[in-house]
Amino acid sequence: MTEYARRKSHLTALRKAALAAADASAAVRRHLSLESQVLRAGDHRVDLQPNGKIFVIAIGKAAPAMASATSALLKRRVTEGLVTEPRYPGVEGRGRKTRLSRAFQSIVTEHPLPGPGSLDAGVTATALLTETGEGDLVLVLVSGGASAMIELPLRGVSMEELRVTNQLLLASGAPIEEVNQVRGALSQLKSGGLARLAAPARVISLILSDVVGDRLGSIGSGPTVVRTSRPEQAVNMLREYRIWEAVPASIREALERPRPKPSPARRPIHVLVGSNRMVLEAVAEKAGELGFKPKILTGNLRGEARVAGWLLASRLRTANPGDCLIMGGETTVRIRGDGLGGRNQELALGAATALEGESGFALMSLATDGIDGPTDAAGAQIDAKSIQRAKVQGFHPDAALARNDAYPLLDAIGALIKIGPTGTNLNDIALGLKYRG
Repeated sequence: MTEYARRKSHLTALRKAALAAADASAAVRRHLSLESQVLRAGDHRVDLQPNGKIFVIAIGKAAPAMASATSALLKRRVTEGLVTEPRYPGVEGRGRKTRLSRAFQSIVTEHPLPGPGSLDAGVTATALLTETGEGDLVLVLVSGGASAMIELPLRGVSMEELRVTNQLLLASGAPIEEVNQVRGALSQLKSGGLARLAAPARVISLILSDVVGDRLGSIGSGPTVVRTSRPEQAVNMLREYRIWEAVPASIREALERPRPKPSPARRPIHVLVGSNRMVLEAVAEKAGELGFKPKILTGNLRGEARVAGWLLASRLRTANPGDCLIMGGETTVRIRGDGLGGRNQELALGAATALEGESGFALMSLATDGIDGPTDAAGAQIDAKSIQRAKVQGFHPDAALARNDAYPLLDAIGALIKIGPTGTNLNDIALGLKYRG
């Protein structure tokens, strides 16, 4: 039987296993290979044309790592490439350094809200794709965060108006799939827009999923997933979350005016190279090596972060000693107060409040991209004494949850996980360990 005193080392080992499984460079290397003039992408074989050009567009939080692996494979075959690098508010640095060939141009872009860098990336990608011909190949490397990190709004919509709309969407508590539905309806690049711009070239998209259920059209708002735009669905969603009247007038006008028939696109090849399920299985395997009995409760974790914390706490309370309960997905936070935190911090604090008075447990909630909300933390880990320690320092946990103010409390008791941007993004993972009390 494992010992409660070793809980921190156990959580550290499980965190490392999760991040190793989420490595974006390794995901590309597993699914992309080159044999003379044949490029293999997953189960697909593409013959490279003798005079054909290869363009690479890497967008999202894992873009630098995915582009680095692709650059190392294709070397001088890459004619031109674009890589978005994430800039995180409140986080020093821009993630991990990667090596790219001189064919690549890097643009620092904003997240979670689009900004000037996002527009710069969108304009640059559009210009790059005007050079493509029928014998060319466009490799698009997509990872979570791409929705904010590359943008070209519809005619009549400014970046500031789009930013305001994104802010309202993210604060509404809407699932990311629905948020991206609105984003896609307001963009020239999303919902297959990038693939249309690439025509008549062939398009291969390697996709690292940060969306529960791995729906390709929702990951990065589906820049290469060609589909008919449904602006009426975006209107209904904005009404459902009661922000239709709050969004700028130009947004409402853009969604309500008739759309021209979209330009044709060559059918892209899509290869899913990484998902949250891989992370869950790697953590379960490591838990078994540590002597625990792993149980994956769900890979479809959604809803309010604090409620998910209460759910995990409830299952942990009735678990058997030696159990490791694992959940994966992505929760949301409905902004009610003016505090500081993120969904993983709120999940951990919610679980801690529900487990107050219990003994013999440890719990961790982690964002695999290393960034939880607008903070420098990736998440938090708590144990049986966390709430007691917080109260001794003058904190009121329930009040902190009510204000969405988990960060100061968790920081004060040393519960925050601070690892910096990881260069990948495969959703979140939450787990609980049950020891003998």
